[in-house]
Order: sequence, then structure tokens, then C-alpha cells
Amino acid sequence: MKQQTEIEKKLQELLAKYKLESKLTVSQIKSWIFHAGGPSAKGAHTTYQTKWMQYFRRIKDMDELNDVMQIFVDAWNHFPHKALGNKSPQQMIDEYQKSAPPSDRVIRRTMPRIRVGGREMSFKEYQSMLTEMERVQKPFKQWIDNDLLKKYRTFLEQRYKNKTVVKHMDVAQMFFDRVLHVGFVTLDHIRADFIQKEFPRWWQTHVLFHNLPEKEILSSLKQLFTFINLVYEVDPAQFGFE
Repeated sequence: MKQQTEIEKKLQELLAKYKLESKLTVSQIKSWIFHAGGPSAKGAHTTYQTKWMQYFRRIKDMDELNDVMQIFVDAWNHFPHKALGNKSPQQMIDEYQKSAPPSDRVIRRTMPRIRVGGREMSFKEYQSMLTEMERVQKPFKQWIDNDLLKKYRTFLEQRYKNKTVVKHMDVAQMFFDRVLHVGFVTLDHIRADFIQKEFPRWWQTHVLFHNLPEKEILSSLKQLFTFINLVYEVDPAQFGFE
């Protein structure tokens, strides 16, 4: 509990430093963590990160941003999660380390069960799934970060003013963050319904400070997939674009 109290104090100081007290509270942050979940296990932390980072978008100094990030990582690790039986990840680790190394049978009996996408699994299975998902998605994520988005930014900068470039890049970045969150492992695996319906609707309730209507999100995505067709020769029709 001491660690939780210290982290609450750091969060409160952080909100005061950036004058966010009227927009965000420690209770809200704890609620995000407690109710973290989604259609994939890996996506729970991604959703949490997306939420808090919206409030610190203007930080340009990487050391400063890393300090902020560390406080939110500590909060994630030390505050309780509903999916972990109202315990924190750190509590789970501490309890495991205090006990003698149990057999797989004992782990299954003593560790809380977690529901992900309608399937119940043990904490150990949950951790293994996260590791495996990250491994499978790694080539796709590297292509997005190191190739696609860099080329797309150059494409936009040749056509638009900075404000419009930022808007389209934000949509593209948020889109691919969500794609990885949900668990898609290649571009071809992304469903047309996810692009045309699910993501634009998700944006309305999950993305702060970007009051873009669904039609504008779709227009930006259409431009993104037109670019992908131009550079990578991937037919946008398979994603629902004419």
C-alpha cells in the first residue's frame, strides 16, 4: 500500500505540474487501470497508454517524456486490475516469488483466472500469450514504424500544410496502434469492417482532443490506403475502399 500511496502522490504532482487537475484525476487513472481490457490481452496496456498520452502530447523533450511515462508505468504495475482478481501485477509477482516454485497444476489452482476474448486462461497462459503475440507481430510492427509511416509522412508533407499533416499522421498512427492492439499480424489480415466501421466508431469514445467525425476518419483512412496502394501495390478494394 505504501508504494500505491507514493505513486498517487507522484501522479497528483504530475497533474499539478502540467495544469491538468481540471481535466484528469488520479481516480480516473486508477479506473482506467482497474477496468483495462479489450478484445486482446496485449491491447489492454496499449489502450491505457493511449489514454494518458493524449494529455501529454506537447512534451517534446524525450527525457521529460520518459519521466512521465515511468510514473504511469509504475501506476499500471502497482494499482489493482479487475482481470487479475483485484490485484496488481506487482502483487502477483510478489506472491509468486514468496512461495516455493509450484508445479503447473498448483499454478492453475492458485492463480486467478483471466478472461480474454471470451476465453478463460491462467495468469501464466496470459503472460505467454502476450509474449507470443509480440513475437508474431514484430515484423509487421517494424514495417509500420520503420517504413510505412515514415514514407507516409513524406508523402503528406509534399501535399499539405503542417496542421493537416499532423491530423493525417495522428489518424494513421492511432489506426495502426489499434490494429496491433486488436491482434492483426499483417496488413492483409485487417478486416474491411474493422476499417470502415469499428475503428471510426472506437475513435469517438477513446481518442481525446481529436473531435473528428466518423466521415473524416474514413476520409483520412482512404487517403492512407490510397498511398499504400501507390507505394506497395496493395489493392484498397479489399479493405472496403472503391
